[in-house]
Amino acid sequence: MLVLVCFALPVVLLGFQSRPVGPYRTQLRAGGEADIDAALEAALAQSDSNYRCASVMLELDEVETLRDTWGLEGVEVIMSTVTDRLCSVLRTSDVIVQLDTNRFAISLPSIRAPELGAVISLIERLQKTARAAISIDHAHAYVTLSAGFCLETRAPDRSARSLRHSAHMALFEAKSQGVENSRGFSANTPDLREGKNGQSEVVKALQNGQIVAWFQPQLSTDTGLVTGFEALARWEHPTRGVVAPIEFLSDLEAAHAMELLSETMLQHALRALRAWDVAGHKVPSVAVNFSTQDLRNPSLIERIKWDVDRFEMDPARLVIEILETVVSESDDDIITRNIRALGDQGYRIDLDDFGTGHASLANIRRFAVDRIKIDRSFITHADDDPEQQRMINAIISMAEQMGIDTLAEGVETIGEKSILSQLGCTHMQGYAIARPMPFDQTLIWLAEHKSHLSKTSYFPRRTG
Repeated sequence: MLVLVCFALPVVLLGFQSRPVGPYRTQLRAGGEADIDAALEAALAQSDSNYRCASVMLELDEVETLRDTWGLEGVEVIMSTVTDRLCSVLRTSDVIVQLDTNRFAISLPSIRAPELGAVISLIERLQKTARAAISIDHAHAYVTLSAGFCLETRAPDRSARSLRHSAHMALFEAKSQGVENSRGFSANTPDLREGKNGQSEVVKALQNGQIVAWFQPQLSTDTGLVTGFEALARWEHPTRGVVAPIEFLSDLEAAHAMELLSETMLQHALRALRAWDVAGHKVPSVAVNFSTQDLRNPSLIERIKWDVDRFEMDPARLVIEILETVVSESDDDIITRNIRALGDQGYRIDLDDFGTGHASLANIRRFAVDRIKIDRSFITHADDDPEQQRMINAIISMAEQMGIDTLAEGVETIGEKSILSQLGCTHMQGYAIARPMPFDQTLIWLAEHKSHLSKTSYFPRRTG
């Protein structure tokens, strides 16, 4: 753990005053929660009616994906670079502590009141500076930060521990809403760490129907037509609102309830397909994620077949999503047999997060993969990063040679949509198209998309 006392050139920021102390440099020493608490106590001691303090928590998003993509050494380079960038924005009086491998705590003393606007502006600058490309072995990594903060006047009590704990709760709420979000603590902020009450609450929520499928559309880059939806789990909590999977999947896995989750998602997906058909919407397929726990179940094939037959669906309309790490690392005979049997029975196989698990070409052929989903780490900034474009082009070229479709996931900008279409990616999915939505909203979205499509010209890319 590290404590960083940052020295930087003057920063002009609403509500903040910094003193010029010469060139940017950083001091590091061992630290932890006790160190940030000490810094916050000192900040509280300096506060008065004109100058207040605040606590900020920052966390690197999707660190597991970063480890899979860049390795431990690459993540160390990323953290070192992000640390330097954060210090370049902070003032001489601010203290930043690296609490663990991907989380920082910051003490912000002497903020001119009212302090809310100043803290929000600072967090936006911290997130922006972290977002720029990071060079690793002649390639570029892109990262985002989520943030939670607590103002001195909003903390439950006037203590360092209360400030730190409240910022931590705000961070968890921010992360529950997706990547690169920020939230401030208030009296209504849920404690997502303690409030889950362990594994039993989330399992009970799954059994009671609170965890449901939301759907994100997938489009053809040639025609703009909807080629399918992906079913994504969301916890519609009665008091916390919509909770993202990052907050509950680990508890379900620990409780050995992943098979119950996939069964729930499968039934919701098949029910949605039937409802889209009845409503006259042409949705060719729906994708459902299956975990390692599912794939190790010898009765998986019979269970899926029973549900598909019950809904009288063509197996080709169900897409089975399997993580690339499962294909690349598994030597489990049951998993191998199940994946091959699913393909043999007509279900389509999507290889998810392609590029993070190093699946061999032999495994892609062995499991009869129909489509590879290019991981979002390759998609981010693809429109202005030639290195990203070369990586995507190599993946697409390989897929074309093997007769496999490609789907880009995590497409967030118009520029990314455009370059992916030019490079020949056959399908895309992401916020630039639509965010995940509950089933009722898909009916509205499909009607609006159909209307928009009738006014738009799509030109298939040239081949050969």
